Amino acid sequence: MKRTGLILSIIALCSSLVLGETPAELTERLAQETPALKHAQWSVYAMYADHGQVIIDHHSDESLASASGLKLVTTAAALLELGENFQFKTELAYRGEINWRGVLEGDLVVIGGGDPVLGSDWLTSAIQMDSLKILLVQAVKKAGIQSIKGDLILDISIFDDQVIPDDWVWTDIGNYYGAGVWGLNISNNLYHLTFRPGEKAGDPAPVIGLSPQIPGLSFVNHMKTGPEGSGDQGYIYCPPRGKTAFLRGTVPAGFEDFTIRGSIPNPPEWMGHWLQEALMRAGVEIRGKVHVTGSPVDRDGFHSLLIIPSPPLREIIEVTNKRSVNLFTEVLLKMTSLHHSGKSSTAEGTRVIRDIFTERGLVLDGFRMKDGSGLSRTNMVRTSHFAHILAYMSQTPLSQTYMESFSLCGSDEEPGWLKNFGRGTPVEMNARIKTGYIEAVRSHSGYVKSRSGRLITFSMMCNNFTSSTGPINEVHEKIIISLAEMP
Repeated sequence: MKRTGLILSIIALCSSLVLGETPAELTERLAQETPALKHAQWSVYAMYADHGQVIIDHHSDESLASASGLKLVTTAAALLELGENFQFKTELAYRGEINWRGVLEGDLVVIGGGDPVLGSDWLTSAIQMDSLKILLVQAVKKAGIQSIKGDLILDISIFDDQVIPDDWVWTDIGNYYGAGVWGLNISNNLYHLTFRPGEKAGDPAPVIGLSPQIPGLSFVNHMKTGPEGSGDQGYIYCPPRGKTAFLRGTVPAGFEDFTIRGSIPNPPEWMGHWLQEALMRAGVEIRGKVHVTGSPVDRDGFHSLLIIPSPPLREIIEVTNKRSVNLFTEVLLKMTSLHHSGKSSTAEGTRVIRDIFTERGLVLDGFRMKDGSGLSRTNMVRTSHFAHILAYMSQTPLSQTYMESFSLCGSDEEPGWLKNFGRGTPVEMNARIKTGYIEAVRSHSGYVKSRSGRLITFSMMCNNFTSSTGPINEVHEKIIISLAEMP
């Protein structure tokens, strides 16, 4: 927040204290006085985590879209079902026999375990791409394999074959935040596409770079140059397994080059070509084809070479919530479902997650979950659902792991804009928040302590506003400050 906005927040807080205004009264006043809320749907709920005493209840009976706020539900369910030390596992193996000349009379196989952070640079404890390449090649050579007569098989059968939830919109699919979920995920399932903006708005913006190279992917480029300062307004339209991507929107003038990120249409296939090339450079020829299969590989004559574990779930969840990674969340949804019911579809995952909480006594009337990450506009949640799930998690042995996966307001150690949220107020280094945003949806949910140290859970969601998010952020900040000032 700008300094002037911060000063206004503090003045408003002091005024409310002088008048004895409670957080609930402040909420009702803001609902009447804030122009951005006039035609919007707005719900606020706050409660003490220990005994459930309600502090604010403003339209908590309304079911609203929460955007990425929904991740707090999925990550909580994953911790409860899988445990904080759970690790995904990726296996390298071969089937067949290796003859005296070092020729594998059979296939090299990579069996995906759904690991969302394999090769991810978003998690320092995850194995990085260069190290992964060395590890895989060394395992093959250590086995004495000098040539592979058969295929390189990528087994992605751990998850179902629908990699994108039904309700994601076309504008999102093809961009990095709309990456699909596969049994083998690699390097965040994304690529970088670089443009050369023109000198003025409206000029064509040709593609000048693609990293990494994706065999078979072509582009139809309609990207234009936008005004200086307009930022990334570019979109990539490409379905999973697609071979042609359409580029639309604008990239800003004033740059020699400008890069946006897209989702790899078929990450397991790309990984296969990447590994094939790495082996070839190391002198190991694969005579067959790269083959991706959704059916489990027959384990007759099967020999395991290497198992690569992921970092523990607690580390993955911290990045998932703080960076709000849709890919990671959708993987957690499917793995939680697979562990609980033996099925891994998104639809089954949303049913399982609901069951995980209702079996623990939480009431979820009015709750509708269509994905794990909140990217779908058709998710519907009540603020009271969020507050009660947060309170429940605070009473479990997983509380520290879960709570610390939310961004700590005012901390320079945190990614994103929450490092400036509540600076100079009782919220600084106190509140932990999970935010959510998609078009016309803004949410803030999390924890804050009162002056006496009592833990408060809160959730605020606004739908269908026509303003920018700024006024909504300011209103939510004022309410969280008022909660932190409670006795």
